[in-house]
Amino acid sequence: MSSKDTLRVNLQDLFEEYAWKKFTRNWNIVKRVFRRRSKYYIGIRWELLEFKHETTRFKDRLKAVNATPGGVSISGESGAECPMVSNDVVLYQAEYKNKTPLKQEYTFSSTRQTTSSTTVELHESYTMGHECNIEISVPGDVVTVGAGLSGNLSVSKIDQESFESTTTWTVDTKVEVESGHRAEAKVYVSERNSIADFEVKTTMKIVDGKDLPIVIRRVSDDKIVYVILLPDLEAVFWDLIKKDEKDEKDENKDEKPKKFLSSEYIDNSELRNKHIYRHEIITYTRGTCKSVSWRNQQVEVQSERMSSYTALE
Repeated sequence: MSSKDTLRVNLQDLFEEYAWKKFTRNWNIVKRVFRRRSKYYIGIRWELLEFKHETTRFKDRLKAVNATPGGVSISGESGAECPMVSNDVVLYQAEYKNKTPLKQEYTFSSTRQTTSSTTVELHESYTMGHECNIEISVPGDVVTVGAGLSGNLSVSKIDQESFESTTTWTVDTKVEVESGHRAEAKVYVSERNSIADFEVKTTMKIVDGKDLPIVIRRVSDDKIVYVILLPDLEAVFWDLIKKDEKDEKDENKDEKPKKFLSSEYIDNSELRNKHIYRHEIITYTRGTCKSVSWRNQQVEVQSERMSSYTALE
């Protein structure tokens, strides 16, 4: 299936269309005219479908790592202007001048916050109505210093979703300045900016021991007019699977085609003995993950003698 065709597959529409075709397959022309689709609604027991997500690819675009993006948020309790964003970012700095004849000790203290963000953009995916249900496993070096998450992102928006977290950086240390010297103390943190391409394999199946009910009701009185007990998912996805296989064969032979949808037989002896044959449906979600993250707080103190120093007696 070409990327243009597979940008979104709406499971709600797919199951409803399958049920409607079953319901109306023996209708004559008169029935089709007077019993319009708008007079009925279709209910699907989504809780009887199991979804298993496996991140099969998460690869950084190396040229994009550590490139400085716009919109990075740095805030401090003093309300000072944000510093220039670079790979090593100055969160806070202070200057101390010792014009006394003795060594002096100063307190270098500050609290600042940085906002880390991870933005997921979906290029190919399935949806359930106006939402999706995708779990993405993100490598620890991105997550722990990025969105501050557990390693999994639960994506529900169908186009783009952002995750943010705030990290507080605190410094409270002593700075010693020799007589006649000036010292500049700075707090640095390192930023990491990256773009990664990912792929998530989602395996979908009906809960063991159950059939999936699809119920058609009349809008006017809420009466059930048709029920499907679906034992196997493959029938619902059959046309799309065949189209995907055809489009794969039509791809440029020099390029490795990307499968979007497939079906695999569940070899279960208990079901086989009951002459029940079931398949798992496998879909692939592809997209990009952009992150801005922070780590490695450092304090740096540089001291130099003041050229015009005159000690105060």
